[in-house]
Amino acid sequence: MKLLITTKELNNVPGQHLKLLGDYGISKEAEIRPPEGNMIKIAIFSYVLAAALPLQASALGLEEAVGEGLRASSDLELMRAKKEEAGALLGEAKNNRLPRLAVKSAYTRGDEPVYAFASAMKQGTFSMASMAAINDPEPASNYQASLEAGIPLFTGFAISRGIEMREAGARALDAASARAEAGVRFSVVHQWLTALLRRHLLDTVEEAVADSEKELEAADSLREKGMVLGSDYYAAEAILAGLKAYRSQWRRAYALERERLNIMLGRPKDTPFEPAGRLEEADFKVGPQNDYLSGALARRADLKAAGEAEKAAAAWASLQKNSILPVVEAFGVLETNSERLSAFSSSNLYGVRLTLPLGDPGYSARSRAASARLDQQRAGTAGLRRQTAGEVASAWQNYMGAVESARDAALTHEKARKSLDLFRPLYRQGRQSVMEVLRAERAVLEAKAAWYENLFKINLFYAQLRLASETLDTSAVGEIASATAAD
Repeated sequence: MKLLITTKELNNVPGQHLKLLGDYGISKEAEIRPPEGNMIKIAIFSYVLAAALPLQASALGLEEAVGEGLRASSDLELMRAKKEEAGALLGEAKNNRLPRLAVKSAYTRGDEPVYAFASAMKQGTFSMASMAAINDPEPASNYQASLEAGIPLFTGFAISRGIEMREAGARALDAASARAEAGVRFSVVHQWLTALLRRHLLDTVEEAVADSEKELEAADSLREKGMVLGSDYYAAEAILAGLKAYRSQWRRAYALERERLNIMLGRPKDTPFEPAGRLEEADFKVGPQNDYLSGALARRADLKAAGEAEKAAAAWASLQKNSILPVVEAFGVLETNSERLSAFSSSNLYGVRLTLPLGDPGYSARSRAASARLDQQRAGTAGLRRQTAGEVASAWQNYMGAVESARDAALTHEKARKSLDLFRPLYRQGRQSVMEVLRAERAVLEAKAAWYENLFKINLFYAQLRLASETLDTSAVGEIASATAAD
């Protein structure tokens, strides 16, 4: 069924909706229905427009995207679970100082002489008759129950070292969690900026294709009059085909980057949105590189985590070294025995016991392994400090290079635009070829794309510099959001 809408009504439709209505076969060239059909026509049109509106992409700002990314991150969820585990293990280590209680019970029966003799004594039923049958006793039954308690007095520093290890591990996870959060924040910023860049590139190539098509339409009419060489015309068509190839590639690239961002934010990958912003020249007031380096070495959460891991390794090495020390424990046992489930006879035993390991064949190997682990951790921390310095230097230099390149790219785009503006009147006067006009159009496209890419890099490398110096917080994201805010 053909839908009939008046041109007057279509002129009242917001421009952003016309493309969607085109999917329903509606355009400004739609047939005009006679006035008597107005009521049905308006109802159908309103229905189609209402169906099209929900398909509009919502605007997604950078700060909103970062907030969603932090909430949806499985990495941060994993870190929260690890921190919870570390807190529980620390509680276990501290509770090792408390007394240990154990309840035991058993039922035994036998005629072994020592067992029968001892059971009678424990039950309080021993008599001279028991002595008479000591070598050949009758089977004896015994119900036993006991409550045992042990209090550690000295454990060779095992408890204190264990607590040190768990505390260092918990602090390391706190630092690692903060670093992971900054990493997620940077990933979302990177992906959002990439989507924004792709939108700019697509808008730019759409404009270039539209302008080039107009020039070719004019050239076609001139060619029919013999005023444009066929070779120039076909060369210009080849240039236009190349521009359309750019458009196809960049359209797909834009769709891909939006899908990636949706996935990162925990959304369905086909959720429609447009990055709410615009790439502009920005000055983030970046200071000397050494300021960022000194700040990074003092603040980097991964360096703090590595330092805590060193403390844990040192505590483990001390624990292994002290494993030959004696363990002293106070203990007490309250025990009851009975021949039947009544008339229990109770007894108690308490004292202090010492355990001293002698001739432990694994002691030397364990000590060497623990020392090696500590050396590994120290070497890893030193390497991480060098890596931090490299990351700061790379981000700082890349930012400065992007700032300089953006100036050159802006100048290149300006000159290319002037060249195109000069070519057009000359072409209309018959003093230039349409091929040269489209070449100038392509040069403007490439220059503007290079300029946008450098603006993208300025924002990205600034975020990378703040990440490297451990200052990519909410305020830093706000700076980038302000620098890319649409008018």
